[in-house]
Amino acid sequence: MLRRRVVRFTRREEQIMNILYRRGEASVSDLMNLLPESPTSGAVRRLLNILHGKGAIAYRHDGAKKIYRAAIDKKKAGTKALSHVVDTFFAGSASRTIGALFNNSALKLSNEEKKMLVQLIKKAKEKGR
Repeated sequence: MLRRRVVRFTRREEQIMNILYRRGEASVSDLMNLLPESPTSGAVRRLLNILHGKGAIAYRHDGAKKIYRAAIDKKKAGTKALSHVVDTFFAGSASRTIGALFNNSALKLSNEEKKMLVQLIKKAKEKGR
């Protein structure tokens, strides 16, 4: 059986991936402007080469410059990141994680979102999860 390799990112690599997921695409100069602590173009290029080597990003040419995008599916990356948060901060407990979200006063749930959550809980219960 083939095991998928887990791609791990440094803090700076993760910042770049987050920008690419939010924007879709970015050039080196875009990344320099959007990353905290204003890295040099050489530093950004090195990180992009590392991320490309990890298979995390792809690029296309736009004239002389390269335009970068995430090569790892956003939904898969989000699921992996959420699993990490649940395991690390909430001892693997879905209820503790959801409780933390509900207790976060900055997050407001619309009536539509509340209905959707009730439906998801019902479906999970039906499936024995």
